[in-house]
Amino acid sequence: MNEDHKISENQLSTPVFDPSRRPSGRPEFEGENAPQVGGDSATSGSDSIPISGIPSTSAGAGAVKKKSTKLTRAQLVETEDQLTARDHAVLQAIKKYRFLTSDQIGRLYMTDCSTKTSRTRNQNLLLQRLGGHGLIAPLQRRVGGFGGGSTLQVWHLTEAGLRLLSLNDPGVPPRKRFFEPSTMFLEHTLAIAEFAVQLTCLCRDSHDLTLEVLDAEPSCWRRFKDGERISYLKPDCFVTTGYDGYEDRWYIEMDLGTESLSQILDKCNMYLRYYYTGIEQKATGMFPLVVWLVKDADRKEKMKSFLRENLKDQPKMFLVITPDELEKMIRQFIGTEELR
Repeated sequence: MNEDHKISENQLSTPVFDPSRRPSGRPEFEGENAPQVGGDSATSGSDSIPISGIPSTSAGAGAVKKKSTKLTRAQLVETEDQLTARDHAVLQAIKKYRFLTSDQIGRLYMTDCSTKTSRTRNQNLLLQRLGGHGLIAPLQRRVGGFGGGSTLQVWHLTEAGLRLLSLNDPGVPPRKRFFEPSTMFLEHTLAIAEFAVQLTCLCRDSHDLTLEVLDAEPSCWRRFKDGERISYLKPDCFVTTGYDGYEDRWYIEMDLGTESLSQILDKCNMYLRYYYTGIEQKATGMFPLVVWLVKDADRKEKMKSFLRENLKDQPKMFLVITPDELEKMIRQFIGTEELR
């Protein structure tokens, strides 16, 4: 993490720096002193892309000939020697996000292509090669784009792909047998991946935004003592970004409109219980803002109104945005009146 960055006090933080001059003017909040409890560090993990919707058009990578026999360790070592650094990066990304579409992989790693056509061609060649090695495979069914459009090919690691990534890390447990995911789980997972892709591309293409940390599940989870029991806070992502010399932290929650507002409130109350332990504030000097990323303005207004009514007299630590407001959020151009 970039040590030159200061922690933005527009986020929920203990007063350890001069007040920020950010346009949002976000206030600071102190957490209670953290009790001495066991468990993982509040900042552990190093993993975690969602939603303007899954892109509506994407060319497939073509048919992939699957290896029918299990690869031996010697074969995996030989295969690994043939892989490029970009091949390894793609495998790691698919492992991190569980599933990625061809288009998401292309936007992440085909950065040297001058046109979308060349990017699509190169991404498909790479995916065919990795599939030919038996390291990745497409789902048997394709996923339709949001709002119609062409179907999308979705990729996952095979057992051989996971074993190859763990060649130099024997502590990684073997993966259980692969099963096709449910439609709801797949859409939510791809939405998280799409958020990560959009944020990565936004910061990569900007001269003044940096992406310091992007943790996915389960690395972004937080373990804490909740009364007499151990609980887990399970955000979809944890993100640290840098802008204007400040460092900002965010918990990201993807909302596809499938959960009731009462379920959203339950999750917010879990964040509040974790906030009041003071663990995160003690470890990092701030509490990240909790960002609900929703599909459209109608869902946004309903959620904002519901949280405003049901979270009175609580710290204003929740922000509801649509995908087109992502850059405004990262640049802190959303004022405190939007916090709930």
